[in-house]
Amino acid sequence: VLTVSQAAELEPELQVKQLMNGIITPATNTIWGAYQLETDAQWQEVENAAFAVIGAANLLAIGGSAEGEADAAATEQWQEFNAQMLAASRQVLAAVAVRDEEALSDAGNNALYPPCEGCHQQYQNQ
Repeated sequence: VLTVSQAAELEPELQVKQLMNGIITPATNTIWGAYQLETDAQWQEVENAAFAVIGAANLLAIGGSAEGEADAAATEQWQEFNAQMLAASRQVLAAVAVRDEEALSDAGNNALYPPCEGCHQQYQNQ
């Protein structure tokens, strides 16, 4: 069990690319590919994907372990993209809770996609 001070001193163990490839990309692909959901299991898969994005976004808030990633994460722009991704993931959860595919599509395409694309344009090749 970690103490509060130990938890505050945690450093990232994964690079941003590892978080993206291992968690965020598969999860966002699930969200963006969700349509004609008919079963509880299909809705659960989308909900789990939103949970994964939220968890990964919390890790991205401190950056990754590769050189320069923690510094990038300390910028206002990085934090804004991350906050937008978190908010969009919460919109996905709200849409899933009421089984509203239109709201799910809006959350994925109009709320989640823009911060992902903006962040990639800014940081992906750095």
